[in-house]
Amino acid sequence: MCVSFDTWVIKMGIGKYLPTIITGANKSLGDYLVKCTFRKNPKDFSRERKLGFKETVSFMLNMINKTLQLEIDNFVEKVLNMDMTITKQAYLAARQKIKPEIFMKLNDDINKIIYQEADDDGYKTWNGYRLSAIDGSVMEIPDTKELREEYGYIKNQNGQVARAKAACIYDVVNKIVIKSKIDRYTASEREMAKSLITELLPDKKENELILFDRGYPSSELMVYLFDNKIDFVMRAQRNYAKAVDNAKNEDQIIVQYNKKCYKVKVLKFMLDSGQEEILLTSLLDEKLTIKDFKNLYFKRWGIETKFDELKNRLEIENFTGTTKQAIEQDFYATIYISNMIELVRTHNDEKIRKKHSEKGLKYEYKTNLNTLTGALKDKFVIMLMENSPRKRNKMLKVIEKQIAKSIIPIRPGRQNRRMKRQVLSKYKANRKRCL
Repeated sequence: MCVSFDTWVIKMGIGKYLPTIITGANKSLGDYLVKCTFRKNPKDFSRERKLGFKETVSFMLNMINKTLQLEIDNFVEKVLNMDMTITKQAYLAARQKIKPEIFMKLNDDINKIIYQEADDDGYKTWNGYRLSAIDGSVMEIPDTKELREEYGYIKNQNGQVARAKAACIYDVVNKIVIKSKIDRYTASEREMAKSLITELLPDKKENELILFDRGYPSSELMVYLFDNKIDFVMRAQRNYAKAVDNAKNEDQIIVQYNKKCYKVKVLKFMLDSGQEEILLTSLLDEKLTIKDFKNLYFKRWGIETKFDELKNRLEIENFTGTTKQAIEQDFYATIYISNMIELVRTHNDEKIRKKHSEKGLKYEYKTNLNTLTGALKDKFVIMLMENSPRKRNKMLKVIEKQIAKSIIPIRPGRQNRRMKRQVLSKYKANRKRCL
């Protein structure tokens, strides 16, 4: 007897929402109102052509990293399963008709299902808080005059080189990018953070806790978070403020004024490296110890890992166009793909844990992200375009079978000394491409 797709993934953490999310994306891309909302002009995609709205968006979600014409030929053959030719020029013309916001909408749909429609055993929390982190990163973009003017640039010995800045709110427990933004290279990280939080407010959870690195602390940002009932933990630099520097005890409450009185706890402790760590937080619960805050702030490392994944595995900087619209399309499409990969990974990791739970192994095991990402090439968009849940179920089983023999151990407490040195080659032997 065949097990239905929905039944098969019950109680798989956030991964159990995968069929619902894929079904929703499938309906959205085929919805006439969605097409009308995210096409640039009313006449766009009004006729039946080789590359319609759904096909063009799906192609942009297919992790394009090779020569564009090769990718198009592969898409037509393996995804559309058609005997025809689509030129690069035809695709470039079609993508110009689509607003980048379509990918933001698809990502918001993921968050809506996970955080708003989830049942009690849905997404994981930290002490009842949805725990996220905000951080930014410099993005390499195609070095054209138009993009230097649009996003800004850095100066080096060869002249001006185009750069942009990206930031995101990242759920460090469930490993989901909640909100993201790409902006000018000179954009303020604090202003980008406020912009992302403003977007978050309509769907804010009752207990929201955000971790910030040492470039973010400011009275203005703290007051903004207090006023919007969002708790925070911020790492502060030495000499950030006299009140912080003058705090003698390890755990002391100071007061900041901005027309109102705000209580902020200052925590000072020594790291294993011998450096002093300073944290500022709105969490005043006396039950939380210094050790609790050390462990809590360490979870912020998840967003660093996410940017590494986006840049080195999903190649988010490998843009397929040289216009602002193309940059935004590729950026937000990759963010969406990253979240979908995480849902598949969570789904598969739960199956691995159940399979190994009674074997008494030395280590727990997890999905090999490289193998998973490569396995989803083509297959993900085929699932996205497939209307039958039964066929999607079959496709996911094929993917799981492909990655079942490529799992890696989780080694807790493993650390590598961080060394600053000149990078001689971008392509490392232990970081082979997955696409």
